[in-house]
Amino acid sequence: MSTAATYLELLQQQLQKIDTRDFDLVSWKKATILLVTSCFGSNSPQVAALEKIDYAYSSWALRDESGTSDPVKTDCKTTLSTIIDELKIKSENSTDEKPASKANNLNFMWLPFEDELTGASLKKLKALLTKANVTDEEVQMFLKDLPSQTLVDIIKHMLLSKEFKQWITQ
Repeated sequence: MSTAATYLELLQQQLQKIDTRDFDLVSWKKATILLVTSCFGSNSPQVAALEKIDYAYSSWALRDESGTSDPVKTDCKTTLSTIIDELKIKSENSTDEKPASKANNLNFMWLPFEDELTGASLKKLKALLTKANVTDEEVQMFLKDLPSQTLVDIIKHMLLSKEFKQWITQ
């Protein structure tokens, strides 16, 4: 069984847990976020969507929702179903790749930038790197403008990624 298929199965189990009588939102969120983080990264919109799910304890919310299905469980189901669909699409696209392109997959180098940089900085870096005649000085200036801890974190994530470990042991 592939890794994606395993994650899909585990996420399906999390989806089924929502309907159990002893459903505990806090523990369900923790377990689900761990799984989704492994698939999409810690700063992904999927993880953010799961983190936002919570009960509204105001009296208005409780009165408005009485007699209806649990809105939090509905939110959990909808969010997790969408994440499962995204993972299916992601895994289908990765199986469409040629084996040679899988071996040269450099996502492990880009993901730390996505995790550590702000949206504007990431956009600026991507524009810089995809520019026709980018110079060493331009890249160096961009990197110098970043906080030193951010640079350390980016390099640390790259070096500790499983893809880098696989590549270095080849």
